[in-house]
Amino acid sequence: MNRGLQCNPFVVLCICKLMREKIMNFVLVTGSTKKNRKLVEGITNWCIKELMPRMRTLDIEIELRETLRSEGVYGWCESADSRNFRIDLHKKFDEYENLEDVIKTVMHEMVHVWQWATGLCKDYADGRRMWKGKDYTDTPYSKQPWERQAYRMQETLYKKWLTEVTE
Repeated sequence: MNRGLQCNPFVVLCICKLMREKIMNFVLVTGSTKKNRKLVEGITNWCIKELMPRMRTLDIEIELRETLRSEGVYGWCESADSRNFRIDLHKKFDEYENLEDVIKTVMHEMVHVWQWATGLCKDYADGRRMWKGKDYTDTPYSKQPWERQAYRMQETLYKKWLTEVTE
């Protein structure tokens, strides 16, 4: 009796990455509930369309996880290179101020993806972080230009997204 093919999710992910030949963006959201994953994936794809409509080779893995608030943040973005990104988001959406903050957090982290993907922000193996060719490694968080830009842009993106979903 054929019970169907059973695969390890990691193997499926690897095969998907190999098969798609980098002709389309890849977004994977894990953790939390199906409803939360779907919301985050939808906002992420909307941000790609808004911020990077011509890019077709982005690989964005998002994990909704519990320990992020103990680190003092709701979201975190890392770049392996200009096309591969990992975003961690706090998974308990009821602990955010409201749903608007969840959406803005995703948008904020996607602005960071855009900054790295377009070369505005670059991280180096020696620990330096450059913004538009200038070293900002030792700059306090509140003065980091990529953070200031991300906070401004998350507001603009949210307003635009809100008008589109309420039309």
